[in-house]
Amino acid sequence: MLFMNLRMRNFQRLSQKAIAPFMVLSVMGYFIYHSIQGERGLLAWFKLQERFHMVESQLREVIFEREELEEKVQALRPESINRDLLDQQVRQKLGYTHPDDVVILRLDNSE
Repeated sequence: MLFMNLRMRNFQRLSQKAIAPFMVLSVMGYFIYHSIQGERGLLAWFKLQERFHMVESQLREVIFEREELEEKVQALRPESINRDLLDQQVRQKLGYTHPDDVVILRLDNSE
């Protein structure tokens, strides 16, 4: 009985000494896990960086397209008409041809 009582006391002392380190390790583990896996952790940051680079490249493409369209619009303004571009647009949109052009009609046999 004395041996059992002594064993119980040693176990209680050991468990009391182990509670503090266990709690510290648990709290540290919690914060480490959420700093990596959490909503604002490292993995989320990497995904956000990847998305940022993708959107940035899309923005560059849109800016390039806009600049091209602005050049075309500028060329069609009355104060700076580009005759070649105007001629191209008239032929394409209205179906006009120049008297020296050779027109080849293509019959579709899809019927």
